[in-house]
Amino acid sequence: MSNGTVLITGANRGLGLEHARQYAASGWRVLACARRPDTAAALVSLVQAQPDAVSLHALDVTDAGAVEQLAASLSGEPLDILINNAGTFGPKGAPEGLAYQSLDNMDFRIWQQMLDVNLIAPFRLSVALAGNLRLAERPLLVMMSSDLGSIGNNANGQSHAYRTTKAGLNMLTKGISVEWTDIIVVSMAPGWCRTDLGGSDAVVDPVESVREQQQTFARLTQADSGRFIDRYGETVAW
Repeated sequence: MSNGTVLITGANRGLGLEHARQYAASGWRVLACARRPDTAAALVSLVQAQPDAVSLHALDVTDAGAVEQLAASLSGEPLDILINNAGTFGPKGAPEGLAYQSLDNMDFRIWQQMLDVNLIAPFRLSVALAGNLRLAERPLLVMMSSDLGSIGNNANGQSHAYRTTKAGLNMLTKGISVEWTDIIVVSMAPGWCRTDLGGSDAVVDPVESVREQQQTFARLTQADSGRFIDRYGETVAW
């Protein structure tokens, strides 16, 4: 895929920040979104280093008004890739975050927050920016999912709140792909990455994961729309 414009939510850290770095280094125009730009020091540094490639946009993905404002500011601009990357495991990453989403100790407030960020927000943003995607030659909509969203591969239980939000996101991916036949829509399982969300025990380097993800994105065709895939493009069980 030739260079174009990519919008990334949750670009202040983790996989989102790494996607912004690597796409900018490849000559893409990067629209990097963060809930609190004033605390996104690494992203601000990236913008300062590559101001012609990366622009920073304040966006709370759970704020309907903010999403509408962003969509209005981008009216008429083609968007080649939208990466719905913003996500949450709650206030703590793995494994500490298991404590408040177990069968014996479910924090329903945190679960609701996960639903808002991990499931409802990607729907809202995708719908808001669908017109921008359709202006691109080969539009790609990426839902950043997780292996924990796989029902077929769930052999451990636990992480019930997070798992359900990602399983729901996979259903949303499939449903959108059925209705939007002119946009490639996929769910991505990036692997267990060493990020704030994944924790320090994770086995996958986020730099490698993002590189492999972007290579996979470049190979996708309309025939792949609706799939749940890993960073290599292989099918993950629903």
